[in-house]
Amino acid sequence: MPPDPPIAIACDCGESGSVAYGETWQCAKCEKRWNTGQIPREAYERRNRRMRRFRVEILAFGAILLGVFAPLVLFVESRYLFLAIIVGLAWMLLYMPLWRRRVRRAAAEAPRWELHPE
Repeated sequence: MPPDPPIAIACDCGESGSVAYGETWQCAKCEKRWNTGQIPREAYERRNRRMRRFRVEILAFGAILLGVFAPLVLFVESRYLFLAIIVGLAWMLLYMPLWRRRVRRAAAEAPRWELHPE
């Protein structure tokens, strides 16, 4: 499983940085310390699970397509290659834009946390 994405922090003075969950970031300009441990663990994990589900969905769909068409092309008939190309293009041109929109919408609707300096 890939590591959790870093949390972006924007300081009041305009500086910004990113750290992993549970770590503290110190602003280089004003030296305020921001602790990401203030974020509720359950909410952070729920957000990460949702985003992970999107990644798994697309990888599983691609693996299924490969698992169906690779044996057909290799062992049954090479003419299935044309169908595999058509299905692959349909996947890239029709499904992927919808998937990307769903991911962007989920990221935009994800909770934003207000951290307070220590």
